[in-house]
Amino acid sequence: MSLSYSTPLCDNEHYLRLNDPTITTTPTMCTVVFNFLLWITIASAKYQPTWSSLDARPLPLWYDDVKFGIFCHWGVYSVPAFKSAWFWWAWKGTNPDKDIVSYVNRNYKPGTTYADFAKDFTAELFDASEFVDIVKSSGAKYFVLTSKHHEGYTMWPSRTSWNWNSVDIGPKRDIVGELKDAFKGTDVHFGLYYSMFDWFHPMYIDDTKYNTTAYVDQVSFPQLIEIVSRYKPEIIWSDGDWEKSDDYWKSKQFLTWLYNTSPVKDTVVVNDRWGKDAIGKHGGFLTYSDHYDPGKLLNRKWENCMTMDKFAWGNRRTMKSTDVNTVHTLIEQLARTISCGGNFLLNVGPNMHGKIPAIFEDRLRELGRFITVNSEAVYGTKPWIYQNDTGNIWYTSRMHSTKLRSDRLFNPQIEANTVIYAWILDMPTADLKLKRVKTN
Repeated sequence: MSLSYSTPLCDNEHYLRLNDPTITTTPTMCTVVFNFLLWITIASAKYQPTWSSLDARPLPLWYDDVKFGIFCHWGVYSVPAFKSAWFWWAWKGTNPDKDIVSYVNRNYKPGTTYADFAKDFTAELFDASEFVDIVKSSGAKYFVLTSKHHEGYTMWPSRTSWNWNSVDIGPKRDIVGELKDAFKGTDVHFGLYYSMFDWFHPMYIDDTKYNTTAYVDQVSFPQLIEIVSRYKPEIIWSDGDWEKSDDYWKSKQFLTWLYNTSPVKDTVVVNDRWGKDAIGKHGGFLTYSDHYDPGKLLNRKWENCMTMDKFAWGNRRTMKSTDVNTVHTLIEQLARTISCGGNFLLNVGPNMHGKIPAIFEDRLRELGRFITVNSEAVYGTKPWIYQNDTGNIWYTSRMHSTKLRSDRLFNPQIEANTVIYAWILDMPTADLKLKRVKTN
């Protein structure tokens, strides 16, 4: 299934125009041929647009091996930098936050709109190579940037967001492109977060009101195709899906294209946020919710995404040092997560000038020193069948043999001659006994 949004089809009609419900067109012979070829391509493809087919795709092995990644929430919300990345919704949504309303009234002139913040999103100190250095120093092996959050502002020059993107207003730079280029040649996999909905996009509001799909046809679906085709991310981290079904979002159609035809079809991984009934069920790895930490082995690959700042995803000007997770807490989360078969995705929020807060950088570098020393117990490991048998002790494992078995993915190691790594998170006051570990 191959779609293009830059090359005109017959009669100078674009895919977007052909799917615009506000425009009436008479199908030309070329349009009919295109649709027929599209049907033939889907019918003969390896993966079909059904959840049973898409969920059967094996998760690329690299994702399970890397264990740890850095999330980066960055956008116009870093300008007010107050309370939350949901600042706009908390200010102008259905139930305004009185603290945010008061903050705006005290600090900005009457008549200020959210769009006014974009001109101050200058990112004049942003250096993509500095981001790479910090991420690599943390021990992370993948990086996920918010290409578009719920505010709709795109961090690349999107064709469908011509006046609300990082090139037209704000930094006047292709943030996604600069970071993609900076991570090339490193051992860090590059990924993109994408919010399916925009809080106040008129097309999305009209779709909800009139039961139409104009927003998906003309904005979200084309943007997903655009970021994959242009930047070739190895992770698509979908979000903002919960108000609509996966049918509305055309999620199955997108994933069919992604897995069969896209330039990253063999290496890309995705999460589970593809519609209000999809989370925890469909897609690639499962997230269930933010800060998900089951404390037990799961049968399917999952991810724990949490924030360095305990109270916010985006940059927050009122953050105190005590609001930042300690390195011990981060190590504990890493241990609890990977020992139960998950990956750990840790979020940082740069400021409006393009700098990752110094306290975040310090925490990441300290965490990286720990991971470097203990890398054998982290990368490429598997969970052991027994976990937390002794208070706050977790286990990872690996086989002596390097031969790949058919059950290599996500299965706990139970055979003989397995190397076991014990993560002892609290030092005992008396003798330490690992109840399940047997030695010769």
